[in-house]
Amino acid sequence: MALVPKSSGSAVGGVNSTGSLGSTSLRMAPDFTLARYGGGSVQLADLRGHAVVLNFWASWCLPCADEAALLARAARDYENQSVRFVGIGVWDPDSDATAFLARYGVDYANGPDAGGRILMEYGLTGVPETYFVRPDGTVSRRWNGPITDSQLRTFIEEIKPA
Repeated sequence: MALVPKSSGSAVGGVNSTGSLGSTSLRMAPDFTLARYGGGSVQLADLRGHAVVLNFWASWCLPCADEAALLARAARDYENQSVRFVGIGVWDPDSDATAFLARYGVDYANGPDAGGRILMEYGLTGVPETYFVRPDGTVSRRWNGPITDSQLRTFIEEIKPA
């Protein structure tokens, strides 16, 4: 399903308002290089050996706001345990995205998927959507919609290096 933003700042069929496991098959996570808000970049392949939590979000998405602070907290809690978080903003002006990140204290790597290439490669169905990538680079789980703290931590524990 293609996500089409409305001019009002929401998406037609693009908001996952309830959380559920998404279908995924064991596959390598598509690699990408993400230009970070504020400068620099992050490449997924450079994170091999770490567990990675990929979160697709948008500033206008209410469920994204509901989970933003808990993702930021978990990123800080797991930073010394070889778990990395990467946020991928979709359909947002940089100013709205950076204001959102500041409002919720999100300081892990984040950047825009300006051309939509990353979301297409992952098969995004809406925002928020979170992917859990094992240290070997394979996708373990896909969570559609807002995630709870206990769900997030359970999925991280399944993929983090020993």
